[in-house]
Amino acid sequence: EKKKKIIDWVADEGLHGRRTLAVATKELSAEEYDNAQDESSLSFIGCVSFVDPIKKSTIGAIQQAIDLNISIKILTGDSKEVAGNVACEVGLAKNPNEAMLARDLFLLPYEEQMLALERINVFARVSPEEKYKIISLLQKKYQVGFLGEGINDAPALKIANVAIVVESASDIAREAADIILLESSLDVVVGGIREGRQIFANTIKYIRSSLSSNFGNFYAVAISSLFIPFLPMLPLQILLVNLLSDFPAIAIATDTVDQDELREPQQYNIRKIIMFGTVLGIVSTVFDFITFAYFSKIGETALQTNWFIVSILTEILFLYSIRTRKLFFKTRAPSLPLMSLSIIAIIATVTIPFTSFGQSMFGFVAPTVHEMTVIGIIVLTYIITTEIVKLVYYRLSNNQSA
Repeated sequence: EKKKKIIDWVADEGLHGRRTLAVATKELSAEEYDNAQDESSLSFIGCVSFVDPIKKSTIGAIQQAIDLNISIKILTGDSKEVAGNVACEVGLAKNPNEAMLARDLFLLPYEEQMLALERINVFARVSPEEKYKIISLLQKKYQVGFLGEGINDAPALKIANVAIVVESASDIAREAADIILLESSLDVVVGGIREGRQIFANTIKYIRSSLSSNFGNFYAVAISSLFIPFLPMLPLQILLVNLLSDFPAIAIATDTVDQDELREPQQYNIRKIIMFGTVLGIVSTVFDFITFAYFSKIGETALQTNWFIVSILTEILFLYSIRTRKLFFKTRAPSLPLMSLSIIAIIATVTIPFTSFGQSMFGFVAPTVHEMTVIGIIVLTYIITTEIVKLVYYRLSNNQSA
């Protein structure tokens, strides 16, 4: 009866998220003490319950992980009651009863084990061997990161795709780790994943922008040279185009990223990148031809000047178009550096042809009001067309992927 009462008390403490330790004594002589290995015949004194407090940042980190479509599992040697209560408190379970004992998991057939791993987020009384087995099963479908600190975590750390330990971890765990956290917080891990996805998304933006613009200019210059008796743009003017158009592009690294793009880890797909660049590059070429057709009638310097303005304005606006798969005005606001450098580049582009420096150094002529109006119409039509083609492209490519 007394034993049952103690066990019930321990279980009740676990349901409240408290761990328990049993305290017992045994009298030993000095000789026995030097070789004390036997833990039998102990005199039970009582139990102590204590709280291992959850970090304040943990709940927010788990919510961020859910937003990023990252699945977090708790593998612990603690009791089912404690594990379930902690999981419920941090938002990984709706009630403490959702915790599952590791031994019960491995009593299931293989197919049901995989279903349980998908459905359940907390496993209790997990031995080092069982941690190893659970990670092996998860790796059949996912990339798995494992965060541990003890000696018994070493096998799981060794097999994980990314092994993470805290700075205070055991030497064996640190040896097996890929990453050692200087700050013991789950928020650091989730934040690192978010930062990595943002960097990747912005890298792809830059590649798409550069590829599409360069494809468009290459096609335009190569083909137009067959039909007009002069260069559509002088070498020094082309260098100035590259300088002013790349000026805001360097701020892409600081740009904001749509939440939709952060929800899944992305990979480089060279075929899709080239296809995107080619399709949008053709759109750019078409508008370059429209520019040539209209301004070549006015004269050589007029074409060079006006194409210079059109090229930079369209490249900058194109940069804002490819920031998102949605309509550009429905996405998150761009970063302040990107906005600032874009405005500076646009002002410089429109101003330089009107200055004596731009005319003497680069061979520009001051555009007329009529020419600036035509440029505005071409640029506006370009961005509308680009948005339409972009939306159609993504819809078709998504259908093909499905």
